[in-house]
Amino acid sequence: MSDRAHRHAFTLVELLVVIGIIAILIGILLPTLTRARESANRTVCLSNIRQLGQAIRDYAVANHDQVPIGYYGQKQWNYLANYNRNGVRFVSLLGLLYEAKMLAAPKTYFCPSEGNPQWVFNGDINPWPFVIPPIGSGDRQTRLGYGTRPTVAWPNAGAGGSNVPNPMPRLLKLKNKAILADLLCFPASVIYRHKQGINVLYGSLSAHWVDFKAFNKGGWASIPFDDFQNAYDIFLLDETKPVPSGVWAELDKQ
Repeated sequence: MSDRAHRHAFTLVELLVVIGIIAILIGILLPTLTRARESANRTVCLSNIRQLGQAIRDYAVANHDQVPIGYYGQKQWNYLANYNRNGVRFVSLLGLLYEAKMLAAPKTYFCPSEGNPQWVFNGDINPWPFVIPPIGSGDRQTRLGYGTRPTVAWPNAGAGGSNVPNPMPRLLKLKNKAILADLLCFPASVIYRHKQGINVLYGSLSAHWVDFKAFNKGGWASIPFDDFQNAYDIFLLDETKPVPSGVWAELDKQ
């Protein structure tokens, strides 16, 4: 009996060999699984952007061709949906699509590859649905996972005035322009999400993938992570010249 048990037992060396083989297999398979998951997320993200494009078109039809794109405060902040800070609350940008019931599915407004809690769906600091009553102090704002072309500043008129520009940008004038994309606050927005590029929607309502190398240029390429400044506005989009510049102008060429 003891001889048979001895013949079938694993030695320590054999166990270490098996563990080593398993570790090698895991090392080979994990990157493949990670790439497959990211590929699936990119597809979902592109689908989200196309659905948002249809909602933008529907909004334009109902609102004399006007579309709710632009930025609030500074051009990096082009993703705000529900402002709710220190007793002032209003809906802005693509939040108007949700408010008008043009697109009710909440996860469509968010990229599945995003990990930063500022832009994930219904995170601890990013509530969904919108917090409706104005809060007395603090910050309970909702930020979406996609940014709009920062072509017009949205006003903050407080609780008593209009917080929507008049007029808003018109869709027909944006046919060949990038109007919606994965976040472009700084290069790290891309690196921490899809890494190799972004999905972009154009005014024609076509949407496609744009490689990082095609727009990682100029001053925008040097903006540090989580650094928001009005001084960076020209790096996002400068339309004051005959030939626009900035990262969104680079997307227009793709």
